[in-house]
Amino acid sequence: MTNGIYWLWLATRPRCSARFCGHLLERFGSPEAIWRAEQQEFEDIPRLNKVKMDSLMEKDLTVAQHIEETCRKQDIQIVTLEDERYPQLLREIPDPPLVLYVRGTLPDFTDRVSVSIVGTRKCTRYGKQAAWHFAGNLAQRGVIIVSGMAIGIDGTANRAAIEAGGETVAVLGCGVDVCYPWQHKQLMDDIMQHGAVISEYPPGTEPKGTHFPVRNRIITGLGKGTLIVEAPKKSGALISADLALEQGRDVFAVPGDINRPSSAGCNARIRQGAAELVQEPADILAQYQLTDSRIQRKLQPVKQASIQEMPREKERKKLLRRLEGSEEERTVWCAVHDGQETVDAIVEKTGLPAASVLTALTMLEVGQYIAATESGYQAAADVEL
Repeated sequence: MTNGIYWLWLATRPRCSARFCGHLLERFGSPEAIWRAEQQEFEDIPRLNKVKMDSLMEKDLTVAQHIEETCRKQDIQIVTLEDERYPQLLREIPDPPLVLYVRGTLPDFTDRVSVSIVGTRKCTRYGKQAAWHFAGNLAQRGVIIVSGMAIGIDGTANRAAIEAGGETVAVLGCGVDVCYPWQHKQLMDDIMQHGAVISEYPPGTEPKGTHFPVRNRIITGLGKGTLIVEAPKKSGALISADLALEQGRDVFAVPGDINRPSSAGCNARIRQGAAELVQEPADILAQYQLTDSRIQRKLQPVKQASIQEMPREKERKKLLRRLEGSEEERTVWCAVHDGQETVDAIVEKTGLPAASVLTALTMLEVGQYIAATESGYQAAADVEL
């Protein structure tokens, strides 16, 4: 029996968080020792309830063996907390994942600068341009860009790093064999060619709303600093910023238009002193050139430049799909594209009967022109009318 089996067994214990399992590892020394322990050996463990106890007393290794076999067949790497490939930065957070599932090539974070870039899904063109500018310029200078591959700022940061010829890592809230959002299938494939997609969730795990706040600690944990590009006052990006501060990491923020709600979170964090204002990639590079001679030799200051344009419009249009559907479907798609996420909002925006809206939404989902998310409907980014 390989030692990895016991790591997989421990990582899949229901209701046993990474932090709780970390306490068990401190007590017992290894996952195998935890697996072999009898019930009485757990009785004085803090925060141990009946559900956790029953979970730890379940010694069946079938699930772990199935995960291991699935990973072997799908060429998914299993990197455990004791593996030398496991990033040291991530080991240092209070609740590091016990296991990372990896597709692609996990960059060597040793003596490298890594920056996590986060922001809202409903970003403006300004936000996308800023994410492209920072991620691209940092990646060109050897910085590993970490993000979440989500629609909006995250996916833009991953893509910009690739286009700049750099390395990037996407942390998923699902299995690494599941593409979410589905619109980013090509991006996911490209990330694996220029870095890695990783997750703490086993292969086949579907995305759930509860997964994403948990995975955010990995995004920030892999970065020496976290950059918030654009975020409203209530957003997952600000939760990530708080996690980064708790982890003792630097937090940077790009200032935004005071009249735009999408910039309110960044501006507030800057005002509160919870994030350092940055206007150019050189601001972030300067922060780390002072701390490591190897980094200083590798990275050179970026000259002040205007925000880079994203891929040319002609090239972008080649990738677009034309929406084939009825006039009602086109009307509904436009409403979703304009930010109407719920059925009620779409009905109010379009003036169409609710039954017609529901029918159109169903057809648009079948055609993959929209996707249903936790917050409502989102329009596919590769569609034109």
